[in-house]
Amino acid sequence: MLAAPATTTAVAEAGQQPSSTQDKRSIKVTVYPILVQAPIFGASLNLPPLPSVPGGGGGGGGGEGDAQSGSTDASLNGAYLGGVIVEANRWFAEFEGTWASLSASHEAPRVAIDSKVRFGRARGGVRLFDGLSATVGVRYISADLDATLTLAGLNTTIEGKTSPSLWDPLVGVDWRADLGNRWSVNANAQGGGFGVGADVDLSGEANVNWHIARHFDLRFGYTVFHYKYTIADVRIGSFQRTLVSTQTLNGPIFGIGIVF
Repeated sequence: MLAAPATTTAVAEAGQQPSSTQDKRSIKVTVYPILVQAPIFGASLNLPPLPSVPGGGGGGGGGEGDAQSGSTDASLNGAYLGGVIVEANRWFAEFEGTWASLSASHEAPRVAIDSKVRFGRARGGVRLFDGLSATVGVRYISADLDATLTLAGLNTTIEGKTSPSLWDPLVGVDWRADLGNRWSVNANAQGGGFGVGADVDLSGEANVNWHIARHFDLRFGYTVFHYKYTIADVRIGSFQRTLVSTQTLNGPIFGIGIVF
């Protein structure tokens, strides 16, 4: 039997090697035009003492009453998200936007919070080892907050409205792994705010992606987002006061991805 010429074997191997290297270095872009979340929303707010209401048991006109606070029960809402992920062998970049109209209330004491929110997040990561990456990013928070609170011991309801817009720096970790040719998983966590924008900004997410076809993915996941911010000079009733609001969203996510 005649052996294949060495030059032919070398050429065949050389022809295969660039293909493998190219696959490892290729860039994958996934666009998520549809990401739907069913967030469970809860919130709390805190106000410094308000001037006492005459005749209301608060000590007479002009004096300071007690500090006011209240929390809502958890309420199921809906949110729409869209995003883009760019992935390479050693790095990735992600851009995501969220639009939601959220509301929650509590009866005793009576608290009602309506919040139209817009979140935008951009982050990038560099792989450290295996599928683990260190990430940095920024989150934009814009919220139209409308809150009402029944004052303790008084039959009086006050209302506060504010529309803060904040930019939060973020740092975190990200883990990605392929489970065969059809499935992949991703988990990540970020923390930030640091008083630059929000006082506290914490989020975490876990996803399973099913590659149903060459250019289509389905995403199933769960996400948690908690933030606290302090806004000065908010009009509370007829007074100007600082408002501290804490909001938490958590719930499942379902989305369709288009892969390029």
